[in-house]
Formats: sequence, C-alpha cells, structure tokens
Amino acid sequence: MTNTNRTTLMQAIDTAYNDAEVQKLPDLTKLLLKSAQQLESGRDDHQVAGELHQALKYWGMAHLHGPKALDPLSQLLTDNSRGLAYQKPYAPQD
Repeated sequence: MTNTNRTTLMQAIDTAYNDAEVQKLPDLTKLLLKSAQQLESGRDDHQVAGELHQALKYWGMAHLHGPKALDPLSQLLTDNSRGLAYQKPYAPQD
C-alpha cells in the first residue's frame, strides 16, 4: 500500500471503530483498535491489512451478522490484499 492507501486504511478503521453498532461489540472494537495502533506504530500496512482481514474472518465465524460499517473496511481490505478470496468475512445485516 502507498501512503495514500495507508491513510485510507486508517480512515476506514477509524470510521468502522466509531460506528455506534460496532461500539456495542467489544471484541470487534478491540480488533480495530489493535490494527489502528499497529499502523500508527509504523508496522507494515500490508501485514496489518492481511491480519485484520483474517481476524474479521474469524470474528465473522462467531457472529451471524456484522454491522454495515464494516462493509467499506472489508472491501478495502479485499481490494488491497494479495490472494484473498473476494468474499465478506461476515453476513451483512439487513
């Protein structure tokens, strides 16, 4: 990812983190906060993105539906990842 994409990833994490529905899910907010902190500390953004995508996939296995605020973040992670399946790691809420 370029610096622009790194900034976009941070903004997508921040937007999802600050969503009211996401805030009701402490395990999800913990994942997002950890990823944001890793980006801020200078960790490789491809690695952070890949690990966050994987973490969201596992989170989705334990939750039937995910907040709509995760959709843009999930799409960004998929678009900027190498070798990931093009599938949301959770089912969107209706």
